[in-house]
Amino acid sequence: MIRITRIQGLRHTVEYFCLLHNNRNVQSFRVRLAVPVPSRNMTCWNSLNVILYSVVICALLDFGPSRVLAQVNIKANYDYGDKFKVAEYKMKVVLNCNVAESTQDQKYLWKWFKEEDSINTDSDDPHHVSVSDNTLTINRFVENDAGKYSCKLYNQNNPKELGQKSFQVVLKPYLKLPKTATFLDGDKIEIECNVFGVPKPEISWKFENNTILTGDNVYFMPNKRNITNAILVLDPITMKNRGNFYCIGKNDFVWEPVMSGPSYVRIKDKMAAFWPFLGICAEVIILCLIIFVYENKRFKSEFEESDTDQGPETNNAIEGGGDVRHRK
Repeated sequence: MIRITRIQGLRHTVEYFCLLHNNRNVQSFRVRLAVPVPSRNMTCWNSLNVILYSVVICALLDFGPSRVLAQVNIKANYDYGDKFKVAEYKMKVVLNCNVAESTQDQKYLWKWFKEEDSINTDSDDPHHVSVSDNTLTINRFVENDAGKYSCKLYNQNNPKELGQKSFQVVLKPYLKLPKTATFLDGDKIEIECNVFGVPKPEISWKFENNTILTGDNVYFMPNKRNITNAILVLDPITMKNRGNFYCIGKNDFVWEPVMSGPSYVRIKDKMAAFWPFLGICAEVIILCLIIFVYENKRFKSEFEESDTDQGPETNNAIEGGGDVRHRK
């Protein structure tokens, strides 16, 4: 509050004596203006003594209410604009506020808030959120951490707020696809893009270098979290769909679209499982034929050898059996 104690006017010079009441402290200052005194804003007791209210002196001296409350200029580490901070999924995010013109004799107290809730170092998980004076650190940023944050500055000897800055923290789109996938030709397949981002990103798809559009056998579906186009459906899939697929996400706060890593899709013929079986059967049949032929030849050679082992003496003995004498 500014109170005018006395005004002295000497010709065209006006001198103001003011007292500045700031709770515990009272300060006085003197301002001299070499201008005529506007009589319509004053109540004159005589030519040398005039009393004015604080509203009049504020207007004359251009002394705004913010100056009276000793507001300070606070700077914040925004990424762009006057409030936006962009975070990446499961990465560290640091919010920082500083006084632009700080004096050593003033001791400041910083307080952090998310929406209207005060933030302190999380005792349950101190590695997730930590507060250190004018710095707030979120070590592994996830979707639930997005929102409005604010730092508020106080004088340690004065409960009144000296200033504040607000952050609108958004989550940059994060997208992930399986590295590989294998399907049978002619089947209906679904490829889901795991998406995280605040606000919810818009999803599009690419096959190799070509954008995928809705067609006869191609359409999109939302996922369980109701993110549009998060699931790509091919019904049926064909051999020409073999290759790399990508999902792309963007939102209103990230200018450049974010692309996932490639997901290589393999397509197999429906008869692919039959050909190995057929090959095994053919091997078994050929092996059986080889064994049969071998055994047949071995049997014939053994039979011929047995006939050769029976010599002429054995045959003669059998034929001359009539000359054998019989004893009585």
